[in-house]
Amino acid sequence: MVSHDRKLRKFGMPHAEIEVLIQNSGLFSLCNISYGVGDRELISAFVERWHAETNSFHLPIGEMTITLDDVSSLLHLPILGQFPTYVPLEYNGAATILTELLGVEEARGKAEMRQCRGVHVRLS
Repeated sequence: MVSHDRKLRKFGMPHAEIEVLIQNSGLFSLCNISYGVGDRELISAFVERWHAETNSFHLPIGEMTITLDDVSSLLHLPILGQFPTYVPLEYNGAATILTELLGVEEARGKAEMRQCRGVHVRLS
């Protein structure tokens, strides 16, 4: 695992318009999360114990659920307010955002979206 903070340092801070959107969403604190390598065995153990039917972990000591309050406490994220709404991007709109806000060449952005089969790109 690599931290988001390291990726931001490598690629530079987001465009000012994107940064404002992130700040307004209340998720800007996530940009400063920094961690090194995760414990793959621990993560695998939790994945094996996850039950999607009940949205909980089944552990030897009993059932455990992660609540919004847990997320707020661990990641310092606000959990109050309305869920954000968004308009799904169309192919050309996504290509424009890649070009104007992220500085990607249009042909390269479109090639990446074709490879990802939709209006998606990989951060690598």
